[in-house]
Amino acid sequence: MGEDQRRRFRVTIDLLRELAANFDALNNAFSPRAGLNRTDLRALDIISRQESLTAGQLAARLKLTTGAITGVLDRLERAGHAVRTHDAEDRRRVVVQPTQEAADENNLVFLDLAQNLEQLLDEYSEEEREVIDGFLGKINRTVAERADQLSSHRRRAQLRRTPEAP
Repeated sequence: MGEDQRRRFRVTIDLLRELAANFDALNNAFSPRAGLNRTDLRALDIISRQESLTAGQLAARLKLTTGAITGVLDRLERAGHAVRTHDAEDRRRVVVQPTQEAADENNLVFLDLAQNLEQLLDEYSEEEREVIDGFLGKINRTVAERADQLSSHRRRAQLRRTPEAP
């Protein structure tokens, strides 16, 4: 790979990192309004985009322990943003769903952003949007795979440090 290509890759990677930082800033600006921290907001975002998401599935997506996800869900429920119900088919499973209040708050805060993004995407042809979607999909998979690797490495390290019971 030539130096020009490395420099070009660096520009793209830096833009992606800046995008992540801007999303963090957006969450930081929104979190006091919602009475939630960034992890809670990320959980609420995931819950809002899924149907019948279990607490365990949410913990896995966020790379949190089941104990930590309980705290997240407790805060979301106290703030009126989520409810836990038992799965109709398997009462042992707990399903997490956003409340209407959470949807209304999300729309109030993010509707303008969504409209801005739609206008931005409208500047691109269908073929260009397919390339953009493909690129973003591959980035999401790559980042998720790295998060999985780091999470499993952390779990193995914790297991090695945990003394065996007598």
